[in-house]
Amino acid sequence: MKKTLLLGILTLLCACDDGDLQIERVDFDSVDIQTCGDLDDPLETTFFFKIDGDEALLLNLASGLLKNETSEADELQSSLPSASSLIYRLFDDDVSKDYFCSTIPALEPSVTKENTATAGDIDIETHVSTVSKDNKTYAHTISITGLSLANEQNESITDSSTMTYGTFKTTTPISARLDVPFSNYEAIADFSECENAFVDGSLRLYKKINDEYISLDIPLTTIANAATMAGEPRTSTLENGAFKYTVLNTIVTDDMICTDAALSEDITSFNFTSSSGTISVESVANAADGTGAITYTHTISINNLLLVLKGDGEDVADVTLSAIDNFVLGTYTTVAD
Repeated sequence: MKKTLLLGILTLLCACDDGDLQIERVDFDSVDIQTCGDLDDPLETTFFFKIDGDEALLLNLASGLLKNETSEADELQSSLPSASSLIYRLFDDDVSKDYFCSTIPALEPSVTKENTATAGDIDIETHVSTVSKDNKTYAHTISITGLSLANEQNESITDSSTMTYGTFKTTTPISARLDVPFSNYEAIADFSECENAFVDGSLRLYKKINDEYISLDIPLTTIANAATMAGEPRTSTLENGAFKYTVLNTIVTDDMICTDAALSEDITSFNFTSSSGTISVESVANAADGTGAITYTHTISINNLLLVLKGDGEDVADVTLSAIDNFVLGTYTTVAD
């Protein structure tokens, strides 16, 4: 029976004298994306497939395109058929996942037709989809634009629209669940600070990484321009959300941190706030610089932190994480008057 592949709206690009391109008519939009799932690191996955009865659409993706971080627009791209490849196959019987994932290649069913992508642009959009008390889950949505398929007779069809191939998900620990909590922020040497105070007599310090940030409303008295005695740090409590760890489904901007206004309705926010704990600040005076100015370096540590993943107040309840003993949040420098 003569059949035609439907991937969005396909139009005939060219045909040989042998006749029109003949492949199975199927809409893969409702078919789930699959992988063999045999890698220690799912981010290294490059082989994906979709099965619908006796038909399959196979994608070999260029390596390095899957990352556990939110992507910028047009950041993660590849092309067909050079860096990546896509093949449509029609079999003489229904095919299963085992056919593609078995260590020993299966002899049946047999491939009756195969059509290879000769053109197409692949784009991957990655963002946080869900956050739990332990993990962030990322959704990697793979789309293909301008897909052209050709058979052995050099007959070809193309789809000028954008086809969503599928969404693949990966997980990674939240920053609070790293072996050393929030150690991924150590590479950021300096805090940023908001111009306006959100708590009287305090300063909001923050660090951001891609789609998440940590912020601290620290009392100004704890970062006074005076050295502390050894073993006698200045302290303050972390009740009422003085420390926040926030994950968004988009890339964080400074304006999102330095406001109490509601974020855009398109942005989903996962909020961890402190319910108890202690800020500990050790301050040292530095040697005067060439102008005679003296600076103070304040090392800020967090002790016995309890974080609460806030629910929506309706269907999703608050979840309290296990206590985090202590970690160094970073240093902050002030200049003496």
